[in-house]
Amino acid sequence: MAQQDAADTGLFTPLEFAPRHRGRAWGQAVLLVLGGLCLAWALDSQMRASALPWRLMAAASVLVPCLWMARGLWRQAASHAPVLRLDARGVSGAALQPPVPWDALEDATLDRSGMLRLQRRPDAEHPDRPQGWWRHNPARPRLSLHLLSPRQQDIAHDAIHARLDLLRQQAGVGVAASRRAMRDEDAFENHLDTLVPTPWALYAVVAANVLVWAMNWAAGLSPTRPASPELFAWGANAASAVVLDGQWWRLLTAAFLHGGIVHLSFNMLGLWEAGKQLCRLLGNGQFTLVYGASALAGGAASLHYAAQNSVSVGASGAVFGVLGALLTASWHYRHLVPATNLRRLWTGLGFFIGYSLLHGFTQENVDNAAHVGGLACGMLLGLVLLAPIDRQAAAGRRRKRAVAMGLLALAAVGYTVLATPVPRVWHAQVYAAQELLPDVARRFDQGFRQMALDAQRLQRGEIRQPVFLQNAERAIGPVCSAITEELAPLRVPRWEQTGRLVQMYLQICAVTTRSLALEQAMLRRDPGLPADAAAQLAQLSGQMQLAMRELADAVRRVPVPMPRKPARAPQAQP
Repeated sequence: MAQQDAADTGLFTPLEFAPRHRGRAWGQAVLLVLGGLCLAWALDSQMRASALPWRLMAAASVLVPCLWMARGLWRQAASHAPVLRLDARGVSGAALQPPVPWDALEDATLDRSGMLRLQRRPDAEHPDRPQGWWRHNPARPRLSLHLLSPRQQDIAHDAIHARLDLLRQQAGVGVAASRRAMRDEDAFENHLDTLVPTPWALYAVVAANVLVWAMNWAAGLSPTRPASPELFAWGANAASAVVLDGQWWRLLTAAFLHGGIVHLSFNMLGLWEAGKQLCRLLGNGQFTLVYGASALAGGAASLHYAAQNSVSVGASGAVFGVLGALLTASWHYRHLVPATNLRRLWTGLGFFIGYSLLHGFTQENVDNAAHVGGLACGMLLGLVLLAPIDRQAAAGRRRKRAVAMGLLALAAVGYTVLATPVPRVWHAQVYAAQELLPDVARRFDQGFRQMALDAQRLQRGEIRQPVFLQNAERAIGPVCSAITEELAPLRVPRWEQTGRLVQMYLQICAVTTRSLALEQAMLRRDPGLPADAAAQLAQLSGQMQLAMRELADAVRRVPVPMPRKPARAPQAQP
């Protein structure tokens, strides 16, 4: 084994690269085995109703590939052969035999995952097309360098090209295509670094999101699962609050609120790499425009779907806007961006956006409307905004176009808000009712419990009817008056659970008050007493018994929330 710190240009000097990360490979193999076992167990648990052979086949379909990959990692880590060897015969390694001769090698690329991809001249024995079940291409062999450190990988790649460049120079065919692409990439990246040295706008946005989450935690909200009423109080998005209460500012504040640390982490991880690229491509100012406009557009789109019934929080609308802007901006300036950068960028963005949207459509608690709204806004801005790398666009022209697109985005958001359908749930009223219901339930139970005790005393003959009615009015009258005064002004939809409870309390109080008044009139023999007073009283009694049973059943199914801990309403997370 030869320990090297720089590329070796000697064509016939042997150069070996021994594995450095054996422990990591062993750990990955163990994790693959454990992960396969866990997945097989979870799949078997989901298929308990199926026959045993089908359960075994399903578990094996998950476990066998994991064991096969773990076996490969274990064998590579246990082998003492060099991962890569460069000598007079060509390029070889523990997993690359026989060697690829130098005179047959045309190019070599190293991707970020540590995979070395060789390209040899095709011939009869090595045609340039996939073959077999595994679609292996004989003219494009691959060799994993994951057992080497990143520095070893770079040295190995440079050493291959140092020898390859020498042979190509002697043959008069110039530098390899990947080498030219690498130089173009380095020149492009250096140019972007010169135009935008620091993506401070991205740092500010990430810091703001983390700071708001920390403030939520410090204020007593759960760091992992904050309740919807608490998020609503902090500015979560809801169609009723924006459209009916005129709180348009929620479109922006909701983009800095998150449903816990996991929700925040996923959004910030998705934003980080794409945000850095967009900052460097369009500049910090235009990045801020894309982020803010996409956040507003995502919130406005949510008003038509998830925010109709639920409160919506999260920066995903803005994150999707950044992804969309990067996608279209790179296409707009595809003549200035190196082709390898474009392929890598479009492949990664396309897969991430497609998978995220598909996942959002299959999950009930994901606000996919905000994703789509932010993505559409970002794609439009990325297509129209002018990048600093565009030498034909002066700074003043870029600013004018950015201002125009910002005004257009605000107009579109305003129109979308004004076109919002009538909200299905009035969240402010629902949460106000949820705050009142615990105390209402306590007073209601005390008053009716006392009336029930007096009714038992009346049946035993301990008190007479006039005394019972007097005690009932004294116990129930003030309670029902206060409950009606508190709950009647609340406009809570009856199809919502809280609304049903409110209507039941109001109905029972109204029926009870009317029944007591009718009994008093019958006892006093009032001249205006209806002829069917007894029938009306029996009907009211039946309504009372039915309403009390419905109330008891509703409270059992959805307990009345305790003070300062409101019941959790549905919460959508973009």
